[in-house]
Amino acid sequence: MSSSDAFARAEHALGARYRLERAVAENSERVLFVGQDKVLNRRVSIRVNLTGEDPLRAWFLREAEALAQLDHPAIRHVYDVGVVGEIAYRVGNWIDGESLETAAARGPRLYPAVHALARDVLSALEHSHTQGILVRRIVPAGMILSHSGRGTVTDLRFCSWALPAIPPGIEPSGKAFMAPEVRNGAVGEPASDIYTAGAVLYFALTGMVPELDPEAIPRPSDLRPTTPRAVERIVIRALQRDPRQRYMSAAEMLEDFASEAGTFETVPVRPGGAQVAATVGAGSKEWEKLLRRALGDDYELLDAIGSGGFGRVYRARDLHLEREVALKVLHPALTRDPAGVERFRREAQHAARLSHPNIVDIYDIQGRSGLLWYTMELVRGPNLAQLVEEQGALPIPRVLRLLREALSALSQAHAQNLVHRDIKPENMLLAPGGNLKITDFGLALALRGQGRFSGATSQSGTPQFASPEQLLGERVDQRSDLYSLAAVAYFALLGYPAFTGATPEQILARQTTDQIPDLREERPELNPRVVRVLERAIQAAPDRRFASAAEFQQALREASRRTFLERAVDMVRRAANPPNRGSS
Repeated sequence: MSSSDAFARAEHALGARYRLERAVAENSERVLFVGQDKVLNRRVSIRVNLTGEDPLRAWFLREAEALAQLDHPAIRHVYDVGVVGEIAYRVGNWIDGESLETAAARGPRLYPAVHALARDVLSALEHSHTQGILVRRIVPAGMILSHSGRGTVTDLRFCSWALPAIPPGIEPSGKAFMAPEVRNGAVGEPASDIYTAGAVLYFALTGMVPELDPEAIPRPSDLRPTTPRAVERIVIRALQRDPRQRYMSAAEMLEDFASEAGTFETVPVRPGGAQVAATVGAGSKEWEKLLRRALGDDYELLDAIGSGGFGRVYRARDLHLEREVALKVLHPALTRDPAGVERFRREAQHAARLSHPNIVDIYDIQGRSGLLWYTMELVRGPNLAQLVEEQGALPIPRVLRLLREALSALSQAHAQNLVHRDIKPENMLLAPGGNLKITDFGLALALRGQGRFSGATSQSGTPQFASPEQLLGERVDQRSDLYSLAAVAYFALLGYPAFTGATPEQILARQTTDQIPDLREERPELNPRVVRVLERAIQAAPDRRFASAAEFQQALREASRRTFLERAVDMVRRAANPPNRGSS
């Protein structure tokens, strides 16, 4: 029968109540139309059976009964069912969207979309099981994705409710999406539906139909290397041949998924709402489980890469853009103060406006469930503190390069009225090519607020790189950053901090009396003019330092430039002491 004939017959039978618009899908026994309910003035799906044959019609109506037993947003609703002459029909909700099969033809689904699909499918299966119905088979063509990303199961032809009415000789298509134990017609068990859920998610992740033999199914990460580990683990467990090795129920699988891949509820962080998060220790398994759930569909934690007074830093994967980022989650104690949370967001917004090759880019700031975090560019290299700990005092040319790059970055930041306030070796990251990347611009003040000894602290917990005025809780400006940078330069040249002490008071006493180590004794090869530049930058009194990063940078440039006489002396020395090339 042609589509036009089917349309004419269906319109003749149903036209009094429904206005048919067009046919959207058809096979030898059924046609799906989109139409309008004239009485309720809403768009509906109208599926009709035109065969008039009793076995096929009974099957069609039995599936309608199954759908009518269920009331779940991820399962197509049934509004009306009936028989008019030779036509049986079923009216349900219309879903604007496309099938998973059509969507995956363009490529594997984005990870957040897979997460959403998993929640829809598993919650639909759990509801179906509570009503005593096993779905048994979900194929991509029967899974409709709305424009908002929600998934809806629309095909229950082979469910347990319809199973007695399936005509002899009918073989289901898409057996790869059915558990091995039900492919021969057995009813199955809830674990059988776990397999079909795993198969659908596998298809969404990879764009590939799973192999019929469960043991021959490649791991999703073999086909898509960036597959989140938690999602892969859950899907692989669902696709086990032995039902006893799968999840016992859809609820169990959904809970495992939620605990590992995140919840779908987006609850903003509330000032003072960190009490629950604060009950678990940062870095514990409970902490990471809470964080994974809070991150939801946005990020996958990969591994921890650092920790400090502010919280922990993780290497994470942005599931929307499929790129690795650094994710810093703040300690819950820091989010209890409403003013602190507001300051933090404001400073992060300012810092995100900076665009400089020597400043780490901030991508995003979010908070849920009492946790607050921000994501930034992932720098695959050590920080300066780690480098000095590993190598000791650094070569002079390398320190001068780091100084130049840091001053260039600070110059731009200060021009936008953004003071870092926490320049220290831990916040100076080194990319694989050796380029400097400064992180955490402006966030120290936002989190610590004001007050005596509220300034920056190093990893050891002592304020060895903070300016005296910052330690005293006085007003700071760009000259405080220049002081801290000079202190970092001393650290890199000496291999240890310029100011040491058991307490902040002892360190402050050394700073205010300008008890500075003599660089010329420690590094006699260092240009005296460079030493004088650093000595000026690290003066305790702000008005005795450089007034700006540009002035500091210019002075360093001039001090580093060798005079004609110095170059001549070097030439004479090399001529007098030629390198020993060995004897022939």
